[in-house]
Amino acid sequence: MKKIISIIGWIVLLAAFASFGFATDNPKVGVPVYAVFFLIVFALVYLYLKKHHRKQEIKPKNILLFQKIIGIILLVIALITPYMIYRKIDLPFFSYLIITIITAILIILGAIAVSIINNSKKSNITTKSLGYLMLVVISSIPALGTMNFLIEYFNRTYDALGTTYWGAIMLAIFSWWGFSLFLKKE
Repeated sequence: MKKIISIIGWIVLLAAFASFGFATDNPKVGVPVYAVFFLIVFALVYLYLKKHHRKQEIKPKNILLFQKIIGIILLVIALITPYMIYRKIDLPFFSYLIITIITAILIILGAIAVSIINNSKKSNITTKSLGYLMLVVISSIPALGTMNFLIEYFNRTYDALGTTYWGAIMLAIFSWWGFSLFLKKE
């Protein structure tokens, strides 16, 4: 069961990386190209690690360090996701800076909410409910921000909300995966 969940997780991560193709001028070509590129990267890393694992025993400390580095890289990707998404509409630099700061705050608040949910005792439903309520509020912020500040840059409201939703999903995947690797204990 654990192996199936791991495979599903890698597929979701590959899909998140492939969705960067939506930010290209031709998404019909961009998405498959990104998917193939990252599939090749994942395969090469897998083969490299498998080959080196046979020749020498990899120390758990080195694996943990490698996972933390990958986690940091994924968190950086999560931070630049808004830029990748909104670069087509040519916002001023200051707007990108504000969006990046808001993104960092949302990632931190999301991590706190998940921590509240996971660390609360099973009998304390109030604390868990607070964590879930935080996640609902946090997840609504990108849509509210788009409706109030970015709608003028899109042709239709649907395009603005769709773009924001896509970005929020990518951001959630990258930040969740990054935190899970960075905070891994063993």
